[in-house]
Amino acid sequence: MSFRQAADRHPLAAAILCAGLQFGITILILKAGKEFAPPAAWGKIKLAAFASTVLLPLLLTQALGLWRAVGFDLDRLRPSPFFLACFVPVLMFASMGVRLDARPDVGGEVLMQLVNAFGEELLFRGVIFALLLRLPVWQAIVANGLLFGSMHLIHGTMDGDWPHAVVWALMSACAGMMFTAARYRTGSLWLVVVLHMVLNLASIFSNVEFIAGPDVNLLVQRATKVVELALAAWVMLRAARISDRHSRASGNPC
Repeated sequence: MSFRQAADRHPLAAAILCAGLQFGITILILKAGKEFAPPAAWGKIKLAAFASTVLLPLLLTQALGLWRAVGFDLDRLRPSPFFLACFVPVLMFASMGVRLDARPDVGGEVLMQLVNAFGEELLFRGVIFALLLRLPVWQAIVANGLLFGSMHLIHGTMDGDWPHAVVWALMSACAGMMFTAARYRTGSLWLVVVLHMVLNLASIFSNVEFIAGPDVNLLVQRATKVVELALAAWVMLRAARISDRHSRASGNPC
């Protein structure tokens, strides 16, 4: 049985394998960089780790024959109302303005977040999304979000702060479900890359904590997760209703 055939028969297992491969490669790069590279080169090490999230998905896309399924089409770039609704968390982070001095190198941060967003979206909303669509839509969205969140356990592996890493993973899973829902609704990988990058930058440069304090900042963070889950749930429910109608129209039992 070929890799493609195995992925077709066992999409969830194939998705977990793809995410696990990326997790292992990223950890290897970060651990090696921390061990052998000077501290001043840490930014470049992180960029190399992010770059690996581009290379591996491209190889997987070729191996699985998914070039037409990962969402590279340029004819779906028109943002839908649902896609625009996914920017509500961005507006929540930016509700009190932004602080461009939150990071010393704004241009470098934008570049890193672009590479990060493109790589993660290519893997999760490109390759893994294409694999998981063999499942019911709600299962694909939930599984994709959870796998995306699990990648953020890397922070626990690197610094040993597992309670913080678990919370980060769960919060990232909420965003991952919203990204997956946006990918499903728009059919475009490029639009979701933009959404992912802008949301990351809004969170990083948010002025909320500086003006209103850490408690309000935590409240905003939690509120964004509620919005992200609500948007993902709306898509899952809508997809389930459409599937139910099709099943009834074809005379198949639900």
